[in-house]
Amino acid sequence: MYLSSLNLENFRSYTHQSFSFDKGFNLIIGNNGTGKTNILEAIYLLSTGKSFRAAKLSQVVKWGSNYASVVGTLNRNSELVELETQIIADANLPVKSAQKRFLINKNLKTRKNFLGVLKSVVFQPDDIRLVTGSPSRRRQSLDAVFTQSEWRYAQALAQYNKALKHRNELLDLVRIGKSQKAELFYWDQSLIKNAEIIRTYRQQFINHVNQFWAASTHPEIQKLFLEYHQSVITADKLTRNYPSDLDRGYTSCGPHLDDFHFMSHIFTTTPDKSLSAWGSRGQQRLAVLGIKLAEIDFIETRTKEKPILLLDDIFSELDTSHQELVVNICRLYQSIITSADSEVPNLPQITKIISLKTA
Repeated sequence: MYLSSLNLENFRSYTHQSFSFDKGFNLIIGNNGTGKTNILEAIYLLSTGKSFRAAKLSQVVKWGSNYASVVGTLNRNSELVELETQIIADANLPVKSAQKRFLINKNLKTRKNFLGVLKSVVFQPDDIRLVTGSPSRRRQSLDAVFTQSEWRYAQALAQYNKALKHRNELLDLVRIGKSQKAELFYWDQSLIKNAEIIRTYRQQFINHVNQFWAASTHPEIQKLFLEYHQSVITADKLTRNYPSDLDRGYTSCGPHLDDFHFMSHIFTTTPDKSLSAWGSRGQQRLAVLGIKLAEIDFIETRTKEKPILLLDDIFSELDTSHQELVVNICRLYQSIITSADSEVPNLPQITKIISLKTA
């Protein structure tokens, strides 16, 4: 399976634009501001229903418009499948009211039946913040893996977030005497049930990454491991935490507080093996590449389909050995790569070049 074409309407900087791709290496060349990353973002939207850049999906709609469309054509064993995501952002409604519609071969589909038809993994220079950044960023990276591979996870996460919002609001109402403590019971049960589903899937991914790294032939990747820190939520714990939760109006346990840390056995002289504390920039970058490689393997193992690799100008950030590591993986997948430089080191023969000009 590979993406053969992409059509954009009112998406970011594009009013109407079409692109075609080869099933091998595709290089998108252009200066900053020419819309290279917009193309990758559109492909990722078809894959996950989300943007890897925008905090609010309405931000992908071209300024002055209230509608955007991304259409991609997949070649699956010579059979063509057309995917379309439409974003409707009514100017008369709040930004958060932007709506999505999903279509396959022009037939309207539910989100459940649409997401994951096209699978992708994105590499960005900013990914190094997975090691050094906030826990919320790492949780989002876990969520992104399952959005396109496990509908049950996506459903549980949505229900969990809904219950968490209502429980926190209810805590405020109980504190000021406008609601009763007993009203928390329903939301507590929803949190506990969906948290277990989320925890199970996250643990599976963490285990897969650690097994993938341990089996690697790369000596530094072989020393890496993830340390998963779960925030367990149970009925007893919610009861114990109730006084402090009531005081703060915030639920103080659950997967919304989960985290994981990048570790390495290379640090033999200290009990703390954290890459965020002790790792060099190069070691941290290798760990991020490592988890992306593990994500590719996880998606392919679970779904029996190869994801498309989306690489957003990362080669300028990598040294020669890391460039070669990425290229060797890219040989096995359709890869769409952006660069400001037409001479990307260590890339094999490019099968398709797309040159973008400044508008």
